[in-house]
Amino acid sequence: MDVIFTIVSRNYAAQAATLMESVARAEPKARRVVVTTDGPIPALEALADIIDAAFLVKPYSSMSVYYDALELNTAVKPHVFRHFLTDAGVTSVTYLDPDILVFRPLDRVREGLARAQLVLTPHLTRPILGSAMPNDQVILRSGSYNLGFCSARAEPKTVELMSWWADRCEFDCRVDLKEGLFTDQRWMDLAPGFVDSLDVVREPVLNLAYWNFEGRSLDCGADGWTVDGQPLQFFHFSGFDPSRPEVLSKHQDRIRVIPDSPLARLLGDYAAAMLRNGHEMSRAVPYAHLRFPSGRLISGAMRRRALRAARDGKDFSDGLTDAVEAWVDAPDPEAALPGLPDVTRTMEQVWREDPSGFNLNVEAGRVGFHQYFTDHARTLGADATAISAAQGLLANWRSGTREVDASVWGEAPWRGPASGAMEWLRAPSVDGPPRAIKALLAARGDLRARFAGDEAGLIAWCLGVEAAAGRFAPELLAQSVIEDLGRNPGLLLSAARLAEPGGSEFKRQLSAGFGVAARANWPAVLTEPLRAPFLKPTAAHPAPFITLFLEIWESRADLKRLFPLRSASERFKFLRWLVGGGLAEYGVAFDALPAAVRRHPLTHAARMSVRQHPVASKIPPKHHADALWVVENSDVAREISATRYVYEATTGQFRGPRGPILPLAYATTVRFMTHPDLVPADAIALHSRGVRWKNAVGVWDRAIISRLSVDTVGLSFVDEVWGSGGDPGLFRPVRQTAEIAK
Repeated sequence: MDVIFTIVSRNYAAQAATLMESVARAEPKARRVVVTTDGPIPALEALADIIDAAFLVKPYSSMSVYYDALELNTAVKPHVFRHFLTDAGVTSVTYLDPDILVFRPLDRVREGLARAQLVLTPHLTRPILGSAMPNDQVILRSGSYNLGFCSARAEPKTVELMSWWADRCEFDCRVDLKEGLFTDQRWMDLAPGFVDSLDVVREPVLNLAYWNFEGRSLDCGADGWTVDGQPLQFFHFSGFDPSRPEVLSKHQDRIRVIPDSPLARLLGDYAAAMLRNGHEMSRAVPYAHLRFPSGRLISGAMRRRALRAARDGKDFSDGLTDAVEAWVDAPDPEAALPGLPDVTRTMEQVWREDPSGFNLNVEAGRVGFHQYFTDHARTLGADATAISAAQGLLANWRSGTREVDASVWGEAPWRGPASGAMEWLRAPSVDGPPRAIKALLAARGDLRARFAGDEAGLIAWCLGVEAAAGRFAPELLAQSVIEDLGRNPGLLLSAARLAEPGGSEFKRQLSAGFGVAARANWPAVLTEPLRAPFLKPTAAHPAPFITLFLEIWESRADLKRLFPLRSASERFKFLRWLVGGGLAEYGVAFDALPAAVRRHPLTHAARMSVRQHPVASKIPPKHHADALWVVENSDVAREISATRYVYEATTGQFRGPRGPILPLAYATTVRFMTHPDLVPADAIALHSRGVRWKNAVGVWDRAIISRLSVDTVGLSFVDEVWGSGGDPGLFRPVRQTAEIAK
């Protein structure tokens, strides 16, 4: 059985009806299906089987939050293909956009499926000249193939393709031309490499439309419509408005419709069919996923912020709820900085897309952006509710009522000298995550928001992302915790996946053992079990070959073809490929290989024969200083580093009077100018970068000092508190924090 389906929202019901009427005439034996994405369409039930997209697509409700109508309708497509291609008795599945009209049996499609697993139509089959729309650049951005049509044979290879396509479309079926994405289409540019056989229909008899019409001859005779003398099987009316039948498409200005021409007649006939099928009524039906339950429109910025959160694991499976509306207007924990006004999640997304020169790391930038957001609300897509939420956050900050999260420690803070704080972190925690991770959790609102109730995920994140970036040191974990982690490879693989998203399971295993593990300085008790299976000698090939090299070779057909490994010369060529970039491609750090492999004469010769850029490696700290000042951002760093050594917390850079420097090895005193809530994270970051110190001081202004208490976590990491003006009268030992709070 052949299945022919389309996907529509309710406002496209007339297009779907017109399409299905034509399919019924041209392909009466095919099963006709209309998949609806925003509610039932009873008027179509006599023309096709009607299926709710939510029935076929597991992440459908979540996608309805972060995708607009065009993105959602196209994201559903591969899921529908996969569903029917695995249905018993189905031999082929064909998708047609709802604004297509079929004139004849789809014989050319059947011919293609007889010799290929997949049939596609290219946007262009010859150069398109001039600057009129569409031009070459527009087509490049849209994709090689027009996915208003696609047909697949029911085979494991096409099911595999659709599964891959569906996976990509879960988060990346969006109109984002800067990122090279145009809904579902650009992904299928890769399809020719993923199937064993592909038929590209270059004849204009399929998918004739505004982008390939120029230079074609359209006519209608006794046997029906023809193009360049060939029987036209279907026409694609993309961008056509039946109320303006004299315009081929709103997306183009190349083709002028000449009155009384065959094209004018075709457009007129299609417009009449659309109007007969209730276009004026259906076009007025509002998109069901356009508003929150309150009636408020969801803006593009809100959808894109939700998309980022969904990609990071937030659950939107209940769709557009009141809770989601409250979420977009709430303070964004990922953008929170102590002492500065919060921004809403919508504001943060707007800023991310157009910073407009505002630095959110400093007070002036935050306040200025708040004012900019309010003044330019209309052009930024913000409504009155979004403005009100922003103004409330600014008012709270100005009145000093900014809400602060409760401490996550749950145990007595360290009260000994600051030089012993790191050793205290290594001690087993009373409950919850390890102490070193609690220190980050107490300082970082983004981590508290992301990993609430997910201790395993938090540990994986710290071992992967934070440690690889030099913001966390696995050696600060208690020995018992490290031993437990060594017995849990699943969590270590999760850490590698978080640090390096994407890639196959094989690459993730290699990254966990040889990539992220090396950058993050995982102890041997963690790396040895992950590396051991790949370090065994190979029976078929002599040293320096190990199982790791052979498994990389086995994983790719092109490597087998290029490097057959039948001789010493071929093995050396493959070794050159490995050290010249192949290992890095698989996330394997060369320094993570055993010394016997790295120092083998053949490995050395291979490295010497490959022209390489210097490989960035971790350079041990060398500098010493009497004092190291820890500041928040570049503006303060540049000001202070004119005469002092400075660590810039937001970038992890070290500066001195003459510019950027290597990390210090030792500082007699570390002076934290960052907010007390951030000091635990900053101290761990310094330790992770190899810096050690004798004592530490908190240098804060009077307002911050007045709010300190015995429970302020940052005080566990300093010996004294100084007033930022350097007034000796404000120096206080840590043991007198109760006095500071008064």
